[in-house]
Amino acid sequence: MTERSRAKERVRALVRAARRIADPNDELGREARPLLVASTGLSPEGVELALAECLETHPSEDDLERLASSVTPASRAHVVLSASVFVAAHRAIALGLASSVSVFVKPSRRDPAMSHLLARAAPGLFRIVDQLDASPSDVVFAYGSDEALGAVRSALPDGVRFEPHGTGMGICVLELPPDVPGAELDRLARAVTSDVVPFDQFGCLSPRAVLVVGSEVETERFATSLAAALAEAELRVPRGRIPEDVGVAAARYRDAMTVAASVLPAGAGCVGVARDGGIAVIPPPGRNIHVARVVDVGRTVEMLRRWVTVFGVAGSAALSGQLAELAPEARRVRPGFMQRPAFDGPVDRRHKRQAPGELRHQPY
Repeated sequence: MTERSRAKERVRALVRAARRIADPNDELGREARPLLVASTGLSPEGVELALAECLETHPSEDDLERLASSVTPASRAHVVLSASVFVAAHRAIALGLASSVSVFVKPSRRDPAMSHLLARAAPGLFRIVDQLDASPSDVVFAYGSDEALGAVRSALPDGVRFEPHGTGMGICVLELPPDVPGAELDRLARAVTSDVVPFDQFGCLSPRAVLVVGSEVETERFATSLAAALAEAELRVPRGRIPEDVGVAAARYRDAMTVAASVLPAGAGCVGVARDGGIAVIPPPGRNIHVARVVDVGRTVEMLRRWVTVFGVAGSAALSGQLAELAPEARRVRPGFMQRPAFDGPVDRRHKRQAPGELRHQPY
């Protein structure tokens, strides 16, 4: 058996472990649900949604091959996790297993449950550790804010390969022609909502803004449909616990939008609407989303591209091609699929970390 084949076998073992956690009829799956609610702060419905729709339990052979080929073999692999998206531990550990037989996982202190559940479901596949102890010829896969990653990087010895995945967000870009039917606007609003709701918008794939290529009238119509869709989703999947600082930032965003543009209530969150041809702010997570009419897509995306991990695109092939040129490392999918990427390597494909820039209400 080749090293690539052995790497894929290790990843398959992890996928089988994730399948047990996702299964509500498995004893471990039943135990996992209240543990994840307590650890993540998501509502029970939010945890169930993530397990059912966002945890990769049936990857294709092609996806496994691409994941295995996306990493370089190392003597040992270390995985440093953040607390934003609990299912992200699965893919992060898979990358470690694809690169080495010796994998050490340092969970977030704020949200360690998923890592421990995977370790229980696949005993001996990797080790949970409290401290990062990397040596030259090792690789470190690290997740978190840009500032946290800077601290991790500075503590590593020379010779360690560092694979950072930092501050990021999703952006939707919609082309809306004049007099677009209301049914189509509602369909797009439901699709965007299905990307906002998982993880209460705290993940790097979560859309935080919608850029509308269209008139002020169509921008307003879409924003109204989106606010209604988010309010309806709140009834099915209530928002979970929100950190105090994020709640304060959300209140500031609503106040600013009330003065500068307009804001629509949308369940526990809100929709800010800017119709003047630009984007000035990115709201904090917690199911708050900024809808902005843009005249120059290129200029707006250029301002944001260092943070963009995925575009949810509805429009022409020319629009998709323009986004590919502007941010070739970002995934491009239809709205509704931003939280369900293929299990084919790192979700965050940005290869070069740029220095954090100033962005009002910078992504958390």
